[in-house]
This record gives sequence, structure tokens and C-alpha cells, in this order.
Amino acid sequence: MNHHISDMLDGLENAGQPITPHSGSAERVKALTLSRLKQEEAALRRRRFRPLQIAAAALAAVLLLGGSVFAAWKLGAFRFTDEFGKAGETLDAYAQSYPQDAADAIPADFGYASWVKAEAGDYNLVLLELNAGDGQLRATLDVSPKDESVPPYRESGLTLAFADYETVTESSEKGAWRDRVELSAALDEPLAADAEITLSLSRSGEAPALASFPLNALDERREALESTDRRHYAVAAETKDYRFSLRTLSVSPSIIYAVLDAEALTDYGKAHLDVVPEFAVYNGTHQSSGSLLDARLVGSEENLRRYLIGFVGNLPVNEVGDSIGFEILEIFEDGDTVGHPYYLFDVKLEALIPDAVTLSVPEGAPSGSITWQSIRVETVGLTVDGLQGEFEYEPGYPAVTLVFRDGTQETVLDGETWHAGSPRSDHDAAISSFTGQHDGTAHLSLIFAQPLDPADLAAVIVDGQTFYYVP
Repeated sequence: MNHHISDMLDGLENAGQPITPHSGSAERVKALTLSRLKQEEAALRRRRFRPLQIAAAALAAVLLLGGSVFAAWKLGAFRFTDEFGKAGETLDAYAQSYPQDAADAIPADFGYASWVKAEAGDYNLVLLELNAGDGQLRATLDVSPKDESVPPYRESGLTLAFADYETVTESSEKGAWRDRVELSAALDEPLAADAEITLSLSRSGEAPALASFPLNALDERREALESTDRRHYAVAAETKDYRFSLRTLSVSPSIIYAVLDAEALTDYGKAHLDVVPEFAVYNGTHQSSGSLLDARLVGSEENLRRYLIGFVGNLPVNEVGDSIGFEILEIFEDGDTVGHPYYLFDVKLEALIPDAVTLSVPEGAPSGSITWQSIRVETVGLTVDGLQGEFEYEPGYPAVTLVFRDGTQETVLDGETWHAGSPRSDHDAAISSFTGQHDGTAHLSLIFAQPLDPADLAAVIVDGQTFYYVP
């Protein structure tokens, strides 16, 4: 009689002896264990072991599950096929994978990069954006109290504004004590690049607390960062409370997909491990801009979380040999009242998923204000380029439907996008970027919940326009 590991595990479960880890994620860990044991069983069979030897090896493995080996299980190497099934084979075939201890981590004091800061009365101001163009002076700031005895900005009755300008102020809550404040004012004439911009933080009947920034403050800050040669090739970096490690990198001409581990190093890190950082992954060689796919949790165990992140760019920019950069847009650590960006590391791109399928010359009239002209479909996303109608901007996202060669259709975008952790269908799409340019062009980039083979598509329909695939 043949003895199968799956039968033995089920037998223990049915006998009231469940194989359960000492921490959470029981079903996931059990599934991982069963998968690994089945691999061992297959290896034994290939070596032509007799059934009795197979059963003995299986029983030894099962007995280990009840002890500390099972409780201390560590996440193994990430494979896209484990996450996506057969659809992930292409990603795995061209992925760069990095062992757990492939390199020493960049030290905590290397990557920290704060923006321009100032103090105004009882508040800290962090300048995130400051520019003057198109007749508008604009700024984005984070405002937070210096200590917990001071109320948050939104409760203070204070008004932040550009001094000497009639200012429109909008704010939004970004945390228990921090507010994101957007300022805008009309300009009668262009400002010099080094013009001093003064901000007033005041309330009726009180003298304003003032802070000033030169208009080119952020440009100077970026130049200072670039001059320090902050690029550092590695696959791990440590902050004060966390260690971030790159597990897998899979790249196509327009798309970057990466898997990162976040591991807690301190008690504070352990207590806040489920607060997901805002990750960024981008092409550091071409300095291309890309927007984020929300970090998707793909693995979890005590003191460790694994995330899948990525973006789809507007244009094909990735080539073998490029530098791919990793940053955290915002992270809070022990003692922080304001989040800060953190540069992690760069890696060299060694493999590229083959070029995309380009669909053009659509049929049908557009149902929206944008006439789409061409589509590039890649393994994990697509980009669409078009022309906008003048003064015909309409809110909302276009409708995108995939038509497969087997006759099935799937609407992957229609008015709303899914949150990365909860897609509604196999290839449900999240918007990576949706932009309109001053030259009248428009660009839409989508990233799929699950990869696909572009050759499986017969057509893509965008806002009533049908783009046919021609092999």
C-alpha cells in the first residue's frame, strides 16, 4: 500500500491532533508545510525508495511539526507561481531572486532623507512641495505640534497661508497629530527662482508665527542629496526599528514588480509591524517617475511581513543593466511625530521580461473625452496613450475590458479601482497613473491583480474603442 503525506496529515487532524503552529497564520503555514513535504515525497519517489521508506520519511517529518521546528518556521523563497499559480510562471522565469543573507544591510543612518523643515510657534513645518508656475504659487506642508501638550493644527484655530498673498488653504488629517496642508495663491507676475516665500501661521487677534523658504529650497535640497552619492548597491537596509530586505525583482519594459520583507528589530517595530510603509520602486538609471501599486501583503509570520509592490510607467524605460531604486516614501519610527522618507538601496537589473504586445488603430468612436490611440500590454499590466478633447475633461476612470481568445471577457477597470489587497476578479486592475499633459496627450497605466500572457488576448476595449491583437 502506498502511504501519502497528505493522508497522514488528514488522519492526525481527524483524530483530534491538529497540526497547528504556536503563532498565527495556521492555515498558511500548514499549507506551506504540506507543500514542502510533498516535494520531499516526490524526490524520494524519483530515487525509487520503497513505500515503507517513504512512509518512514513522512512520519519523521510529521513528528517534527509538533515541535519547535514548526513554531519557528521562516518564510521560504518567494515564487510568483505560489502567489498566482500558472500565471506567475513568466515572472518567475525572468525574476532576480536574493537569498535571505545575500548581503549586509545598509546601516540605519545612511538612507534617512528629510525635506526642508522649519518651526512656527508651537508647530513643526515640513515642506514637501513648493513651486510657482501657470500663474499659481503652490505649496504642500505637513504640520504637527512640537509635543502632545499642543493641539493638532486642525483643532488649533490657526490658519496657515502665504504672507502677502490671498491664499486658499486646504487641509487633511494624515495621522493623530499630523495634518497635510495644501496652499495656493494667484500670482500677478512670475517669481524669481530664489524669491523668498514667507508663511504665516496665525489666528485672529494674535501676531503670526512666521517661517520662510526660498522658492528653490527643494531643488537645493535634492542637489545636496545627489552630491552625497547616496546610491548604494545592496539588497537590505536597516532603519532604527526595522530591517527591509529584497526577495525578488521581476521587470518588463514598463513595469517593475518587487517583493520586500519588513522585519521588526525593536519592541516598537514589533508593535507597529502591521502599519504598512509607503514603498516606492523606480528606475534609478533614467530617473523615471512612476506611481505606486499599494503594497500587497503576501506573507506573514511573527516579527516579519512580506509585501508585493510595483508600478507601471507611462513609457518603456527599463533595460538590462539599469539601476532599480527602492525607497520608503514615509515611515514612522520610535519618537517620531512626523513621518519621513527613507532611501533603502539600489540593485542592478539583470533580466528583462520580453517586450510587450502593442495594439493600435482602434475601431469605434470613443465614449469619453479622450481618444485612445495605442495600447501596450505586458505580463502584469498595460499602458494606453491618447489625445484629450479641449476643455472636455470628465471625472472618473475609463472602462477597460479584456477580450480573451477563448471568447471570455473581463472588465478590469470601470469607474473604481480595487484596493491592492482585495481584487474583485482575476485580472482586476489598479491604476498606477492617469495623467493629462499640457500638449493634449493622456496616459493611463494599469497593473493587474494577476499576470497574464498577452498572447492570450484577442482584443482590449477602452471606453468603447476596440483594439485588436494581431499576432
